[in-house]
Amino acid sequence: MEGTDQISKLPEPILDHILSFLYIKEAAKTSTLSKVWNSAWTSLSCIDFGDNYLHKSKNIVDQILANRLNQKIFIKRLKVNLPNYRSKAVDDWIKVLVTCNIKELFLDVGVYTYNKFPEAIFAAKSLNVLSLRGFKLELPSNGVKFYSLRELHLDDSFLDEQLLQALCAICRDLEVLSFKRFHGLISLQVAGTLSKLSKVKLQFCPPKFKNVDIVAPNVKDLYISSFGLDLHVIEITACKSIKRLKLTAVAVSDQWLEKLLPNLPSLEVLYLDHCLSLKIVKISSYRLKLLKVYACYNLVAVDLDDAPSLLRFSFDVHHGKKRLLGYFDTLPIFKLKASQLLEAKIKLIPDPEALDTHWYSKLTESLGNFNNSRAITLRCDYDEMIVIPKDMRENFLPPLYGTKCVHIKIMDRMNYSVEDVVDSLLWISPQLDTLSFDQGRSLNSLIKFTYRDVANEDVKPCCASLPWKCWRHELKKVTLQNFTRTELEKLRNYFLANTDTLDIIEDPRECSSALHFNK
Repeated sequence: MEGTDQISKLPEPILDHILSFLYIKEAAKTSTLSKVWNSAWTSLSCIDFGDNYLHKSKNIVDQILANRLNQKIFIKRLKVNLPNYRSKAVDDWIKVLVTCNIKELFLDVGVYTYNKFPEAIFAAKSLNVLSLRGFKLELPSNGVKFYSLRELHLDDSFLDEQLLQALCAICRDLEVLSFKRFHGLISLQVAGTLSKLSKVKLQFCPPKFKNVDIVAPNVKDLYISSFGLDLHVIEITACKSIKRLKLTAVAVSDQWLEKLLPNLPSLEVLYLDHCLSLKIVKISSYRLKLLKVYACYNLVAVDLDDAPSLLRFSFDVHHGKKRLLGYFDTLPIFKLKASQLLEAKIKLIPDPEALDTHWYSKLTESLGNFNNSRAITLRCDYDEMIVIPKDMRENFLPPLYGTKCVHIKIMDRMNYSVEDVVDSLLWISPQLDTLSFDQGRSLNSLIKFTYRDVANEDVKPCCASLPWKCWRHELKKVTLQNFTRTELEKLRNYFLANTDTLDIIEDPRECSSALHFNK
């Protein structure tokens, strides 16, 4: 019937669940709708004050918690961001929360405050999730009773090493351990007592932090990063179940990596970021599906000859003069058996003064390792990096003659006209089905290529010496999408001048952008 309020007839647990998605300010407004909604509001078990609400209402937490305590209402989750820390108030809150069997507590008091956290929280036997920012945690005199704790998140906090060892001994159900910009620890040792631990994140480990030793057989996700690029000792060979491993600014050696990978038979995702000690990355893994290697400036070789399941590979190519960190970077040597399902993303970062014959020669050689891949993405600051000089093309084979899909992301500087860039890319990959450009528009510019079917034609190849079809003679139709009118005109003239017979289809719905490819 029209006008009937069906939602208010829902069971109160469902109304409570609906309100749990709202900040406290919005949830409180529903109390005026009806007695049912008022009852749901006053017994709300999930309380989220958002980021800025307490700037205006400093006593609202006291009132709400007092109400829950007086009515003996269970509190499932509390999220509070305190602009100004008040130790007496927080002490009182924690005592109420423990009495109300708090399950999930998220408390943020700002950066670098390191206020001592109330010891009363360590008696919270029902606590499942504890997330703190800006606190100092020390082993309490009465011990730790986190028998139900599943997730521990500490951000910008000081952690006592004795407390960590107590947590590892008591919290047998711990599944997630996440520390970010933490202090107090010199090392992290996780014993085999945490059999349910599945995710460990150590982000921005401090300079004094020297050692990571994790013996947890069921860890699947591991992320370690440091401030000082000098975290050397990492022992994780006992973590046989790791599927995703990310190392950032960690001083891992070639020998360490080569020794580690055979001990991780389930590894599917590997990130290596700012690992300056690495010179050779040699991967031997039948399970690895994704590999990202960023800013490993001293890398001289990447050997992926024994990774048949690899589907995604991302890499940034540095080349140029001596840089601030005191190293010389160069294009690494690749050894890769590219799967036909592989999608590669390559970021080109040369010194502007290094765009010489050597650069283009090494670039062509490197790209050749990804021939026959499913798709290639090339990202660069300006188009000079990918416009191979025409006089050099005569001395090289097109590196990606077996690749059907290429995506180009050019940042700010654009010195060449659109036809010059397309001409170079059609030399690099002469059998393209699609060529797309990310030019900062809402939609990417796109060129689709359709070729003549010559399977049943008794036609002599136009370029018999080449191991690929010559697009200039085989191209039947070109579809141009999301180019400006100026670009369309240049591309139309280019294709008509370089082909015998050709249909050109221009999508009028995508031609209104004011951004030009060329200056």
